[in-house]
Amino acid sequence: MADTNQPKEKGGGRGGGRGRDRKPPSREVTVSKALSLLLRHAAEREGLKIDSQGYANVADVLAWQKLKSLKVTFAEIISAVDTSDKKRFALLYLPPSSNATGETPSSSRTPENKAKAEAEAEAEAGQDENATAKAIASFKTDQKPTHYLIRATQGHSIKSVEAESGLLEKLTLDNPDKLPDTVVHGTYHSTWPLILASGGLRTMGRNHAHFATGPAVQDVLGAIDSSAAKEKEAGSGAGSHGKVISGMRQDAAVLIYLDIRKALAGGCPFWRSENGVILSAGMEVDTPAGSGDGEGAAKGKVIPVEYFDVVIERRKGMGKIWERGEVLQTLPEELTRKGNPKRRGGGK
Repeated sequence: MADTNQPKEKGGGRGGGRGRDRKPPSREVTVSKALSLLLRHAAEREGLKIDSQGYANVADVLAWQKLKSLKVTFAEIISAVDTSDKKRFALLYLPPSSNATGETPSSSRTPENKAKAEAEAEAEAGQDENATAKAIASFKTDQKPTHYLIRATQGHSIKSVEAESGLLEKLTLDNPDKLPDTVVHGTYHSTWPLILASGGLRTMGRNHAHFATGPAVQDVLGAIDSSAAKEKEAGSGAGSHGKVISGMRQDAAVLIYLDIRKALAGGCPFWRSENGVILSAGMEVDTPAGSGDGEGAAKGKVIPVEYFDVVIERRKGMGKIWERGEVLQTLPEELTRKGNPKRRGGGK
């Protein structure tokens, strides 16, 4: 079991043969998934030049063999950035006039110039959407890919991407007003016992574990209490109301709510990405090994279980199953042995 935010593998649906009935992904989804794969995970091994903040030149991205084979256009990349429901990508526009020498930015290097510095300053001030919007608007008059940089907003496994240096906003107890009220990680039935056994959440190959800022505990419990059966059958999940939530898959069955203030006080670091996802690299702690190869396996740093506040099972309507160190309910074996659904089917 990998982290719940890892890209899903290709394959059939949850019901084995039922996967053959699924429609192939749309062109837009195919392009978006390819961009995510390259910018989050594959840039280095594919020879794409990418800087410490995750930026790559759009001309180089378009030259990637997979996108070339799909005949992806610059306009499609602009569309992928503009229409992403979770704001997966950020874009910078680097007009040639911003260079002191007046030369066009080269696709073989990341230009260090006034335009990039100003755009990055906007991003650090929490205005990255403005920089991206400006870049998208610039496409109407300047359609040269070499004048643009693109990056994934979060989800990197590329170790050279130093997100904390400028890609992310650091959260601290010194600025309590900036701390989210809700910090929640969505996972699956089969991974919850592994998380408990290993002492907490792990990044599982990525640079960070991902957390959403909703839905709130009371919303999920309220939806369960009202027996929202139709909503759950439709796959939207109790408490989500069918909305796309950045940082969490819609099919997550177990919601782990953190006490972020307690975690920060204990030395566990947290950041906020440009699209509002809360991220943590975890911390070094002594935790049990040998718990299997799942999300709770002894790999990398950990967000310790002592910082978990409440854990809710929402798919079967169980409600609270864990609270502040106490197991309230144990998941039935028929749920925990089913495995992780994202391993068995395609997805976002």
